[in-house]
Order: sequence, then C-alpha cells, then structure tokens
Amino acid sequence: MADDEEAGCKVEYLDTPDGTPEETNWIMRAGRARVTYPNGCTFEGTFDAERIKQGQGVYVWVKPGEDDEGPTEKARYEGNYKDGVRSGFGKMTFPSGDTYEGEWQDNKMNGEGTYWYKKSNDIYSGAWSNNQKNGEGRYEFGADSSILVGNWQNGQIDKGTWELKGTGKYDGEFRLGRPVGEGRFEFVNGITQEGEYVEVKGEGDEEEAAPEEGEPAAPPNVTWKGQPIISF
Repeated sequence: MADDEEAGCKVEYLDTPDGTPEETNWIMRAGRARVTYPNGCTFEGTFDAERIKQGQGVYVWVKPGEDDEGPTEKARYEGNYKDGVRSGFGKMTFPSGDTYEGEWQDNKMNGEGTYWYKKSNDIYSGAWSNNQKNGEGRYEFGADSSILVGNWQNGQIDKGTWELKGTGKYDGEFRLGRPVGEGRFEFVNGITQEGEYVEVKGEGDEEEAAPEEGEPAAPPNVTWKGQPIISF
C-alpha cells in the first residue's frame, strides 16, 4: 500500500517548546509532525531536513464513511521508515484484517516476519522476500492445527515436513500446497511408510490445461502409493 502525497495537507508539528502544535499546510522543516492528507489518511512521525519520513511512524489509511458518518480506518502501519518508505521493523494491519509483523524493505515484506490470516486463523512465521514467503518458514493451519515446516519459494512450500496433529508427520516435496513425488510418513504409533504421491489425471485428460491469464495455476491432483508395511 502506498502512502499519499503531501500536497494540500494539514500539518501539525508536535515538537514545539511549549507543547502547542504548530499548524501549517506543508512539510516545512525537520521534526515530529502529524499530517492529515486531503483524503483523510494520516501520518504521525519524524521528518528529516529533506522533509522525508525517517524513523518510527504511524500511517493510517481511511475509507469514506457511509451516510453521515465520518471516514473509518481501513489499514494501519506502525513501524520504522527509511528515506520515506517502510524499512526496518513494523506492523501492518491490512484492509482484510490480516496482520504482518516483522521486517520491511522498500515498502515490501522482506526478512523475518509473522503473517496472521484473519479469515482462516492461519499463521505463517519465517522468511519473506518481495512480499512473498521465501526461505525457511513455518505455516500453521487454524482449522486443524496441522503445520508445514520447510523451505518456501515464491510463496509456496517446496520441501519440508507436514506435521499432522495426533496422527504423525510426512516428509517430502510439495507443489502448490500439495505433496508430490517421493516421501515418507511416520505415524505416532512408530510405524513408517515410504512411497510416492503421484499425479492423477481426470478422464480424457491428455495434458494439463494452461490456466487463464491472471488465474493462478491449480494444485495437482495426487494419490499416495505406499510401499507395503510389514509388522511382526
């Protein structure tokens, strides 16, 4: 989410000697200020001599209120700025209600951070790059408390462990959220089984259909083919 421009804004400097806000309609000097933009969005934080956001700040995006109501908060960022953009540690609450708390670089989630999905109550904690999960991470599903731990690439886990609460765990490779290829189950009763998740095509499918433009690729349909388990 982008911040708004300062043209036509209301500025209140909060660092005056007597504590009384100094009001103006533009960023005129370095210091701590509260800025209200024409669309109602606000920023409170520190500006440098070049009138650029630096250090800790709070930016609040708003949306127009209904009927006679005033604007309401849409999203919020609380954290560090560097050279006018979100960089360093900060917390973002998105319009969906999702939250991300962690490291930022150039207005994007970069580094270590935790993302909470409000709708599903899923939680991802781990590495990010360019607003996507990239590197080592842990994803816990709110619905069944199962956990994916492993390596992520372009937002998807590609290799790791799927921990199934009360059942056991699976180690192997993944594609688009589904296990694929060779892997190994280890159950809580101590039994293990090696095998392979193989793709299953629908009737009459000769080849995989390409997704429509702008539509994400569908995860593969797979079935588990395990080696025989021998018990004594």
